Amino acid sequence: MTNSANTRIGVGIVGASADRGWGGIAHVPALRALDAFQIRAISTTRIESAKATASQMGADLAFDTHQALVLRPEVDLVVIAVKVPDHKQIVSDALAAGKMVYCEWPLARNLSEAEALEGLARERQVRTVIGLQGGLHPPIRYLHDLVRQCVIGKPLSTSIRAHLNDDIWLGRYDPPFEYMARAENGATLQSIMLGHALQPLAHVLGTFESLSAIVANQRGDGTRLSDGTSLPKDAPDEIIVAGVLKGGIVTSLHYSAGQSAGLVWEIQGTDGSLRVETASGYIHFGDMTITLRRGNEPVQQLQVPPAYAAPDLQLEAPAAGVARLYAQLAADLRDGTADAPDFAVALDRHRVLEAITLGAETGHRQHLAQPDLVNFNR
Repeated sequence: MTNSANTRIGVGIVGASADRGWGGIAHVPALRALDAFQIRAISTTRIESAKATASQMGADLAFDTHQALVLRPEVDLVVIAVKVPDHKQIVSDALAAGKMVYCEWPLARNLSEAEALEGLARERQVRTVIGLQGGLHPPIRYLHDLVRQCVIGKPLSTSIRAHLNDDIWLGRYDPPFEYMARAENGATLQSIMLGHALQPLAHVLGTFESLSAIVANQRGDGTRLSDGTSLPKDAPDEIIVAGVLKGGIVTSLHYSAGQSAGLVWEIQGTDGSLRVETASGYIHFGDMTITLRRGNEPVQQLQVPPAYAAPDLQLEAPAAGVARLYAQLAADLRDGTADAPDFAVALDRHRVLEAITLGAETGHRQHLAQPDLVNFNR
């Protein structure tokens, strides 16, 4: 994709830092790899860091408030890569300014905030993107096609078991992440890691029709890594979901904080099964192996065809996933399509997260609105 400077999409990043954070790790390399975009403005909480980051990124504008950034005419797309509790205000201000918005996942701390933001975006008729890049990950797209091609017949059941050993999920917090110990702040193993998994699951097999859940904080209070003291924690570290997807696919999810890391996703069908594995535990980016078992045929380890990875931008896994989402947005704007996940998609995922929470709190099965059924038959 080649654009002249005056037709490139001008980007303002709220939360990019030259030395740390998801904005610098993922968004900045992704944007710099795509000709359709140009980073034009940076805002952080300190003008010194904003100027340093802007200088490093070749951006002309630096601010210490997001309000100043969203009002600049040079900015077409506001990217929000800050703590989840800050999303609502920044997203609202960007939408009010009439700007396109790319917000990192989760969209908001809870369902009510997500509903408000999605409603505002619809009211303003503004293009939005939510940072759920998993559906565009090449192995996931390939898996989607394998299922649609009935390689394993009709899907009957599926399970995802993921174990994460990051310090945060184990309850060990560096100062910038101490807010994640409290579930009310909306940045937990449930909302982030399981929430990200809902997008590939929906892309390949569909969304939940009903579910039951267990959500627990088995490890108790956390630890401040700065001084080793105890940190009050109620964020869950064990989440189990049992339910049924549209079309009747029996489903289980188990996300757990543990000493070993890894993820296994299995799909059982009438004619065979698919098994997806990744050593990292992250379903939305990184390397995966896909194994096909069917009848008496030899077990096959499938390779993702190169076409699914095109264009290969030679980026590290976090940036590559984000770049695919930006590339899809650029294609949507060019072609008049709407394939990048937006705030409406985010709201659907937040509804599932809320159902998981309510199911665990009440012990009652939760029923979600059932969208159009997917036909897995030939």
